[in-house]
Amino acid sequence: MTKTLPIVVIGLVLLSLIMACTPKSTPSPTSVPPAANPVPANPIPATPSASPKDTNWDNVVEAAKKEGHLTLYPSAYFTGDKGQIVAKAFQDRYGFKPEFLIITGPQAVEKVKVEARMNQRIGDIVPSGESTTTQLSQAGLTASVWQELPELRDKSVFKSDPIFNPNGDIISFSLKINGPAINTDLVKFQDEPRSYFDLLEPKWKGKVLLEDPRSGGGTGFTWFSALLYYKVLDADYYRRFAKQEPILWGGSSTEAFRMVARGEAWLTPYAADSNVGYLIVEGAPMKILGMKEGNVATSDVMTVIKGATHPNAAKLFLNWMLSREGQEVYARAGSLESMRKDVASFLDPRVKMQPEPQKLLPRTYDMAQIINQYHKDGIAEGIFGKK
Repeated sequence: MTKTLPIVVIGLVLLSLIMACTPKSTPSPTSVPPAANPVPANPIPATPSASPKDTNWDNVVEAAKKEGHLTLYPSAYFTGDKGQIVAKAFQDRYGFKPEFLIITGPQAVEKVKVEARMNQRIGDIVPSGESTTTQLSQAGLTASVWQELPELRDKSVFKSDPIFNPNGDIISFSLKINGPAINTDLVKFQDEPRSYFDLLEPKWKGKVLLEDPRSGGGTGFTWFSALLYYKVLDADYYRRFAKQEPILWGGSSTEAFRMVARGEAWLTPYAADSNVGYLIVEGAPMKILGMKEGNVATSDVMTVIKGATHPNAAKLFLNWMLSREGQEVYARAGSLESMRKDVASFLDPRVKMQPEPQKLLPRTYDMAQIINQYHKDGIAEGIFGKK
């Protein structure tokens, strides 16, 4: 008995220490008086709440619907069935139909300038080549809206950065590779040009249709200036080409492509799937060629006109064109590749460039600035003569 007493005492001491170190239990929730307006610690809304940017975009969408109109020019990218399909899909989504005015890039530049001087703007968006949109941007006639577009919050979904220039007022919505478009009924396989120098052969005299490069815009000017910029061709080449008496077309590039499709010319030296793909799919005897010297890779771009009458509708259309839905509609309608990684290719095998291009010459913003200077310097007029 006397031996076990110290052990019992020690056990009681250890037990008291353990109880002293154990944290006191908190009162049960039932012991706390309920608040007058209880709020859950972690509320779970039935639907995710919108961020401030989403709320702002909802306001843009509603304002666009109230504007209920949209005008785009030039619109070579939205001709034929492709334009009608795009317009209907947008209308089905948002309730109003965009209007596409078919004029040339240079005409669009002058039209926007005149409207700005008169403070009577009709156009809202200029979808055109980089040269046309760069001219407008440098003239201060465009608006940078890309930061407001939800589709540009994650640019990783695109194959290349849609923001074309430092100001962010020129947005790419499609990529394309350009080359000569021929009428395959008139130009047999063995006679297809493999090099631009083949166009200097006597058989091509008077047979090539070129959108007038002296205008400072359009497909003819881009072909002339881009290959000059890359030193693939030089001024001497173009002087020799001018002696081939090309048909210098003063109308839209869209009509130029149709003229080749109808056999009014054998070839136009600068076209792409987005320009002539729909004609080929419709059965036109046409083909786009890869060339030994390389093919110019360009973007289909848009810019919103500064002070546009329908600014919210313009933002809405541009954002929709960058969306998965818009890209799929556009690519499917034109049998094209999409700019987005999450949209399948709709490029029709008949539209695919043949042979495959050996070298790509990318058109950049810096390049667009330099070739616009070519126009100011009158290089094309020095070669092809005064208009």
